Amino acid sequence: MRSPAQVREHLRKAWARSTAAWLADPSAARIALPLHPPTGAEVLVDPSAAHAWIAAWQGAGRLEEHVVWEGRRWAQLGTQRVPVRFAANGAGTLCNLAGSPAEEEWTLLAARRDAAVAALEVPTIDAPGGGPTPRRGPAVEEPGSDPSLPWVHGELVARVAAALARRRTQWLAMPQVDAELSIRAAAWLLAHPGNGLRIRQVPLPGMHTKWLKNHRAVVEGLVGAVRSDGSTDLGLRPDPVFHDLVILDPVARAERPGLPRASRMAPEALAATGLHPQVVIVCENSETVQVLPDLPGAVAVGGAGYNLPDLFAVPWIQQSTVLYWGDIDADGLRILDRARHHHSRVTSVLMDRATLEAHRSLTGAGGERPQVELTRLMPEEAELQRELRRTGLRLEQERIEIGYAVRRLREAIEAAFGLP
Repeated sequence: MRSPAQVREHLRKAWARSTAAWLADPSAARIALPLHPPTGAEVLVDPSAAHAWIAAWQGAGRLEEHVVWEGRRWAQLGTQRVPVRFAANGAGTLCNLAGSPAEEEWTLLAARRDAAVAALEVPTIDAPGGGPTPRRGPAVEEPGSDPSLPWVHGELVARVAAALARRRTQWLAMPQVDAELSIRAAAWLLAHPGNGLRIRQVPLPGMHTKWLKNHRAVVEGLVGAVRSDGSTDLGLRPDPVFHDLVILDPVARAERPGLPRASRMAPEALAATGLHPQVVIVCENSETVQVLPDLPGAVAVGGAGYNLPDLFAVPWIQQSTVLYWGDIDADGLRILDRARHHHSRVTSVLMDRATLEAHRSLTGAGGERPQVELTRLMPEEAELQRELRRTGLRLEQERIEIGYAVRRLREAIEAAFGLP
C-alpha cells in the first residue's frame, strides 16, 4: 500500500532529479503511480491497517484530487471503494502536490527562469528580406555583436533551465537582489562581448569584484546557456597579478637606493627595475619570500601559483638562473613543470623526497589530483609527482622551518655558482 506521504516523497525526488526537464517544459512533466491497494487476503489479516490507509487517502487534500478510486469486493467486508492510481501532469502541479520544499523551490526557480529568458531574449528587428521575423533572439544592443547566439525560443528556455539546474543549490539560496543582478550581468555581458573592462567598470549597480567572485559560476552559466557554442567567456579584463620582489643581495640594493628591499609589482614594473641578479629564487608562497634573509647575488620573487608566463617574460629573470621552491604536492610539481616550459634554466630546491621525509610529520592531505602529462620534470621529480598525485599527500612550503630552508637555499646557490 502506497501512502500519501510516500507519493509526496516520490514527487519531491522526481523534482530534484528532473529539475532541468521540468523547468524546460513544465507541461511535459507527468507522474503516474500505482497505489497498490491491499488484496482481500491482506485485509483479512489486518483490516484496521487497510481502513487506516483508505482514510489517509480520503484526507489527503489536493493529492486525493488526482487519485482514481475503484470498487473492490472483499470477503466478509463487502464492496469497498479504494484508491488504486495516482496521476498528475504539469511541473507546477506536481511540485505543489509534493509540498515543501519542492513547492517553494518550483515557485522560485520558475520565476527566475522566466526572468532570465525575458532578459536574455528580445524580438529580432527585421529579417534580411525586409520583413519582420517571428523568431526571438538574445538581447544585444548592436545587431551582429555576437554571432554565436542561438535564435530559437524553445532552445533558449531549455538552455536557461539547464543552467539553473546545474547551479540549483546556489540559485535557490540566492537572495532576490543577487538573482536579479546575476541576470542583468549576463544580459549586459552578452551585449558587450570582448568588452575588456575591469569588473568595477561594468555599469551595473552592485557589481564589484567580491560579488562576481561569489556569483561568477551562475553568471557564466547563463552566458554559456545563451551562446550556441557554450562559451562562458565574460570578456572582462583579468585581474592584474602582482608579484612580491625582495632584493636579497646587499650590493644590488646599494646600486639602487631608490628601490626598497621588499615591494610588490606587476610584471611590467619588475622589468623596469633593470635588476641583474645571478640567481632568482621563485617561491610559490608570498609569505615565504618576505622572510628570506640576505643572500649575495640573489633576488627573490613570489611566483603567485600558476601565474608564471608573464613573470618569466621579464628580461632580467629570463636571463638569470632560477631556483624554484614550491609546495611538495602534485600541483607544486605541475607548476615546476610549467616553469621549465617558460624558462630554460630552472632548478628545483626543497622539492625532493629528502625534504618530504625530513618533514613527514608536517604533511597534510590535499586530495587526489587528475593525471596530466608533464614533460619537463627530472626522473626523480616525475616519480615523486606521480606518488603525490595518487596519494594526495602534500607538504606546504611554509611548514618548513625557515632556518632549514635557508641552509638548503645557500647550498643550492653555492653548488650552482660558487657564491660565498
